[in-house]
Amino acid sequence: MIYTTKPFRLAAAAIYRIAYKLHHKLFLRPQPPIKTPVIIVGSYLAGGAGKTPFTIWLAKRLQEQGKKVAILCHSAAWDEFIMMQQELDNVFATKNRYKTAKEIQDKFDIILCDDGFEDSRFTGAHYICLDWQEPPTSWKSLLPSGPFRSLKQDHDERQITHLRCFDSFIQAPDIQFAIKSITNYIPGKPFTATIICGLGSPNRFIDDIRSFATPCGIQINKIITRSDHDKHFPVVVQAELSQDHDIIISQKDACRLPQTVLNHAKLHIAIQKIEVSPKVQGLVATVTT
Repeated sequence: MIYTTKPFRLAAAAIYRIAYKLHHKLFLRPQPPIKTPVIIVGSYLAGGAGKTPFTIWLAKRLQEQGKKVAILCHSAAWDEFIMMQQELDNVFATKNRYKTAKEIQDKFDIILCDDGFEDSRFTGAHYICLDWQEPPTSWKSLLPSGPFRSLKQDHDERQITHLRCFDSFIQAPDIQFAIKSITNYIPGKPFTATIICGLGSPNRFIDDIRSFATPCGIQINKIITRSDHDKHFPVVVQAELSQDHDIIISQKDACRLPQTVLNHAKLHIAIQKIEVSPKVQGLVATVTT
């Protein structure tokens, strides 16, 4: 198996690459520009880059400037749609962001797309890329062989504003994600918990939980990861709660649970906060002019 797994994965990645290029050429050809300014928040990562939380933050900042904003997300990302609806008005779930944008372009000042980074039908849009590390340079990094959905050379870099989400020795990040609080937690009364995470890339969320939990004395004894948009997520959570375990989940994962589970005293939701650099603050003003 050691000698066959790698060639198989590379062949699968090559097939994915060919399918990616063919799909874009046949079904996602560039279309005429939308009259209303379009901002697309995306990432080279397949999931877990913080696109939805940042989209919510950006939409609120634009609304504070008096802009009427429409937010488009893919209908397959039903949990992200629910999460945004809890925070914002004028959120649309659609299989075709371009078609929907064209239909509503005269009703809004700005159209903001959550993800949609791969939808090359948009022309003249302003792209924001949330960068966590150097983008892939080879098709070997693509799904299902790697964590990336496309290559840097697949996009017109002149249209993209890159926002650093990771720290380095020489430069602070443009966007910082962290845990602000955990529901059902009483300061001074630590507990032992299981993290259940259904995000595309769970490591960042798990690290953020550990950073918050350690000073509070909260012990993490188990980690369960599930696929993004997992429809069986409620079953997994209920199984842990039935064993009288404390559970910590993300705000996005909480959108998949019925209210009866959300009311459980041992269910804890990690509330996220976002801190941005002056560069991002300036970006908000730039993209609206």
